[in-house]
Amino acid sequence: MRIIVSTVNGGLDDRVNPAFGRTPTFTIVDVENGAITSVQVVPNPGYSQPRGAGVTAAQFAIDQGAEVVIAGQFGPNSSGVLQAAGIRMVSAPADMTVREAVEAFLRGELSGPVMGPEGGGMGGGYGAGYGRGRGMGRGMGRGRGAGGGMGRGRGWGGW
Repeated sequence: MRIIVSTVNGGLDDRVNPAFGRTPTFTIVDVENGAITSVQVVPNPGYSQPRGAGVTAAQFAIDQGAEVVIAGQFGPNSSGVLQAAGIRMVSAPADMTVREAVEAFLRGELSGPVMGPEGGGMGGGYGAGYGRGRGMGRGMGRGRGAGGGMGRGRGWGGW
């Protein structure tokens, strides 16, 4: 089984990084018969991307053949990609080492993912909302009510 853990510096003694998409490195841990057989530290290709870090990181995990990904939390974009690929997401506390997190997962002690904001709190989200426009449209009969207002134009038709 291949487990990928989000880390800062990497290795079994490094701590689990809270962020998935913007983690600097991944520690790839191969497990056979309940024992760790190999460990590899690789840079996260999405770490310094201005946008889409979570999707890039998730695609990287897919390309590496991960069956499980462990991080502190996952954003909506990365979790959607990982879920679509059938990769199990597991959250671990940031004070846990990679070795402890992998062993706790193998013992069944770690639960499902903790969902967080996309981009590790970098901000810049887009929101959708509903307007309550009820105004009388101004000219040419084009009311701009965005919440159900029909708009009643009082424009003059011209000659």
